[in-house]
Amino acid sequence: METTEKSVVRRFYEIVGSGRPEVLDEVCSAGLKGHAGAGSDLQELKNSVASLLAAFPDLTPDVRHLVQEGDLVSTWVSYTGTHQADFAGVPAGGRRVKFAAWDLIRVEDGEIVEITQYCDLFTIMSQIGALPTAAPA
Repeated sequence: METTEKSVVRRFYEIVGSGRPEVLDEVCSAGLKGHAGAGSDLQELKNSVASLLAAFPDLTPDVRHLVQEGDLVSTWVSYTGTHQADFAGVPAGGRRVKFAAWDLIRVEDGEIVEITQYCDLFTIMSQIGALPTAAPA
C-alpha cells in the first residue's frame, strides 16, 4: 500500500509531466523550502520547472524509485524530452535527451514542505551538443 507521502510525491511528478508548473500549489506548501536545483522557495521551484519545460516541452518523468523514511521521500527519476528551445544558452537542436535526477522531498500534512533536487546536468549538456564528446585522436 502506498503512503500518503508517496502519493503526494507521485502527484508532484504528474504535474511536472503535465507541463503545468503553475499548479504545483496543489502539492507544495506556500512556505516550501528549496535547495540546490529547486531554488529556495515555491516560486523559484515553479520558475526552475518552467524553465526546463520551456526548453523541453515534452519532458516526461519516469519515477523509478520512491524510498520513504519517516516524512522524507527519496526519489530516483529518469526524464526524457526533446530540446525545442534555448537551454543554458544552447539553441534548440531538436535532440532527444534522457537524464536522471534525484530528489529528497519532505512531506508534512499532505504537502511538500522541503525539496532538494539534483539532476544530471552534464548529461543534458552533452546530449544537446554543448560539450565536446571526445578528444581528438
